[in-house]
Amino acid sequence: MKDKKYLLFDLDGTVTDSAPGVIASAVYALEKQSVPIPDSRTMAKFLGPPLRYSFMTYAGVEEERVDETIRLYREHYKVEGIYKNSLYPNAAEFFEKAKSQGKVLLIASSKPLPFVNIVLGFLKVDKYFDYVSAADFTSAHLSKREIVKKAMEMASAAADNCVMIGDRCYDVEGARDNGVPCVGIVNGSIFKQELVDTGAAAVAEDFIELGKILLNEI
Repeated sequence: MKDKKYLLFDLDGTVTDSAPGVIASAVYALEKQSVPIPDSRTMAKFLGPPLRYSFMTYAGVEEERVDETIRLYREHYKVEGIYKNSLYPNAAEFFEKAKSQGKVLLIASSKPLPFVNIVLGFLKVDKYFDYVSAADFTSAHLSKREIVKKAMEMASAAADNCVMIGDRCYDVEGARDNGVPCVGIVNGSIFKQELVDTGAAAVAEDFIELGKILLNEI
């Protein structure tokens, strides 16, 4: 896959370790709604899918209460949670090397675009990404298939010249629905087997291994 020009990255759990902020904001929202907090392994699953799906599926929030729960989540996230975030080791070095080899880097995230831009700027990696495909506050239910499709359209990129990089099954499935292979990245998470079972083309433990899969040695 070293011949692929367009590298589409998920954000949370893939480029950034956003778990502390995402989970803290989700806990805040659930407590405000007097909803029991799931165990830590279940809360880890909030990284990846849209918030509506996560709150309803993993925390049992009723559909009529989910919009208010998401509002409360964002109330906390935009002030505190978004900054409880860090770049995974060797990510910046990977991006630097990829750009030097003529790769086009894209973000394909289910997170609302304003939040994506804040995170990329806060972590000083916005300069590496040519295009950002994300949801907005009124279409945060967009599927990963739609997010990936939009990213490809923004770059006028053909499927056979693209590869998706993500940490969850949703990334693998969203890429596959667009005819694009997905390389999973683990970054110390609990989702390695999920990536394998969903059919990731390859699975890297970290950005060093990802470089061996997608970049040429210099």
